[in-house]
Amino acid sequence: MMMVNTYVESRLNLWAEWRHRRLTDALGYPRRAAFVREPGSGYWTPEMESASYEMDKCVVALIDERKLAVLECYATTGTREQKAKRLGCCLRTYEYRLEAAKIDLLGYLNDLAAGVPLPMKERA
Repeated sequence: MMMVNTYVESRLNLWAEWRHRRLTDALGYPRRAAFVREPGSGYWTPEMESASYEMDKCVVALIDERKLAVLECYATTGTREQKAKRLGCCLRTYEYRLEAAKIDLLGYLNDLAAGVPLPMKERA
């Protein structure tokens, strides 16, 4: 279970940075082109963009309570207790939803790698 968490967490951390860049820099691209940056000042590669977009599709495919737990964990600030309270659940439920989401995400990433479409949400 630890290896699963390490892989999914690294992908989620990259996705969270991509999401933040998208919300602040428009479309996930950095403010300046990579070739103008100083060495070691950070960059964003097409592979990172693709991996983040892939993870975004997987997060969107999660059931709502798990998707909200992932968004709360990776896209907001605060303690775990504060995040659970914002979701209207206890800390144990929040952590359960987050762990269940990570297992789902690993399955979705495997599905995408195998060419299997992600589950579609029902539209109202």
